[in-house]
Amino acid sequence: MDSNAGGSGLETRALERTLVARLIVANTIAGVVVTTYFALAATPTPDVSRVQNLAYTTIAFLTFNLILSVLAIGRAKRLLMPAVQWLDDKRSPTAAERLSVLGLPRRIALFPLPYWVAAAVLTALQQVLLASDPKPLFTIVGILEGGLFACAMGFLLAERVLRPLLAIVLQAGDAHRGPPVGVGARLLLAWLLGSGIPLLGIATTPLIAADAELPVTVPMIFLATVAFFGGFMLTGAAARSIGEPMRDLRLALERVATGDLTTTLSVDNAGEMGQLQRGFNEMAAGLREREQLADLFGRHVGSDVAQRALDEGASLGGEVRTVSALFVDIIGSTTMARERSASDVVAVLNEFFAVVVSCVDAEGGWVNKFEGDGALCVFGAPIEQADHATRALRAARHIARALRDIDAGIGVSSGEAVAGNVGAEQRLEYTVIGPPVNEAARLSDAAKSRPRRVLASRAAFETAGDEGGQWQDAGTVSLRGLAPDFPVCEPRS
Repeated sequence: MDSNAGGSGLETRALERTLVARLIVANTIAGVVVTTYFALAATPTPDVSRVQNLAYTTIAFLTFNLILSVLAIGRAKRLLMPAVQWLDDKRSPTAAERLSVLGLPRRIALFPLPYWVAAAVLTALQQVLLASDPKPLFTIVGILEGGLFACAMGFLLAERVLRPLLAIVLQAGDAHRGPPVGVGARLLLAWLLGSGIPLLGIATTPLIAADAELPVTVPMIFLATVAFFGGFMLTGAAARSIGEPMRDLRLALERVATGDLTTTLSVDNAGEMGQLQRGFNEMAAGLREREQLADLFGRHVGSDVAQRALDEGASLGGEVRTVSALFVDIIGSTTMARERSASDVVAVLNEFFAVVVSCVDAEGGWVNKFEGDGALCVFGAPIEQADHATRALRAARHIARALRDIDAGIGVSSGEAVAGNVGAEQRLEYTVIGPPVNEAARLSDAAKSRPRRVLASRAAFETAGDEGGQWQDAGTVSLRGLAPDFPVCEPRS
């Protein structure tokens, strides 16, 4: 069973009852208006008083409405059930069924119109045959106005009831297809049927009902009242059909603005509102994808490098910076790899790198790269730090203390280096190249034979400020490929 169809909670019988009830309400309101207006505008005769005429008209209306209601119940089943059979079958709609559902509001709205046309023709024919002063054109136009009002109300009410169903079929298919009724058409329809036609009736009433016993102002006032309340109802229904999706869109935008990128909207309209809903969902999906890419990018290169790339772009080249480099390397990694399983080695490396990242991040440094069983960390790039040496030396001491079960050598050095993007246009890497990096790597090797497992260059020690009090002179060491007598320092304890 499709998750959309099964999880909607919709039942065809409930939809059917709701739609029929809304149609009966719309037609009842329209019938009351037409009946009352005829009673007010009709000319009484010696044989039929105005009260009798109102009674006859009311009986005719009630009969008509009863017949219409019975027919509506039967016809609604034939109209609705084939379009929503997939809902009872607990499956996704086919393309033909989806288009059928999209056309339901229009078909439901228009389905009482033939009955109103028949009522208009039969009433006019009755007047021609029986009335002493028939006005068939007036009768036909008046009844058809009521029918059009009922159809407009039916459309807006049906679309409101069918919104959950429309959401399912629009999600299952292409929201750009279907018979949409746009925002402009809705508002124009609401004005035309709620105000335009009654105003036209007000303008023509003096020509039609001038010979009535009541002052001609009475039916005109009635029509004005109908225009006021009818326009209010239709415009209110049209406004709700536009305002509710707009409110949902506004609230969704507010949630996105606060960082909730999981927000989505239900696409329940095939017109402009549906395009806005779909556009919002596409925008939110794009933001989620960008957030995921930024997160992955930051995890691979570091948040500072990622932000620099987003702010300044990525291009080959670099700049000279005074930085401090920290290199940490596990002792005996080759033996560990030979004696332990691969999963155990990975677990040890992950524990090791977690300690390094935590201590370096705490000092505002940047882990440039993981190199097998070692890591190169940089302070002073890409973000400039005046106290980069202090931060690097403090991070080295903290790493040495935190690595209780893992033996590793740690080296720190400071000096000028080139920081920037190297590689090719298709594949860049932000890195730091220069003497401090080479010295830190060699000091890390030399520290593996020292009791405290940490060595720092004299240049880093001399610019460390208060942190220098935690370090002491450790003589000189021979750094392979660099210097035979390289002055170094190590932590006091």
